[in-house]
Amino acid sequence: MNSRNRVLGRSVALAGGLLLAVSACRAGAGTLPPTGPAAPASAATTSTATDPMAGATAPAGAGTGGPGSLTIGITSPVSVAGHVNTPVSCEVSGRRYVESATGVVNATTVAQSVRVAGYTGPGSYAAVVTVSLVAADASRYAIDSVPATVQITSTGGSVSFSASTDAGRTLTGSISWACS
Repeated sequence: MNSRNRVLGRSVALAGGLLLAVSACRAGAGTLPPTGPAAPASAATTSTATDPMAGATAPAGAGTGGPGSLTIGITSPVSVAGHVNTPVSCEVSGRRYVESATGVVNATTVAQSVRVAGYTGPGSYAAVVTVSLVAADASRYAIDSVPATVQITSTGGSVSFSASTDAGRTLTGSISWACS
């Protein structure tokens, strides 16, 4: 049993080392380019077949719904809805897609991220979503690494979520993004 544990431990260490090496080698190597209008606020976004692996960066906040923007619709436990131009990071490293952004909508700060393993281009994926809100009255709501289905296009994506916060409140809503 001791040699079995030693082999398992080495396998885990090797896998972890490979993940770190790949992440370090490809950091920022796969920023998704904006190639058209932003994804609509609907969770049923359709995709166009454009190469998401080509690297380019566009200036953030290029107009309502354009590159570098979030459209937010939170319905519970507080209501927050609107659009904000803000830098939106969309990176592909190997078969991993990571999107993250922070913006202020109606005096509420919304920070969110989406992580997809097994990414092969625009489409629908199982993902983990992290969302945190800090409302104008300083109340805070957050969900971390919640499973959700995400729609990714060549220019951004969208996700809907509903999960309990650590305080037992249900955070429900949807977010659409257009990569910077």
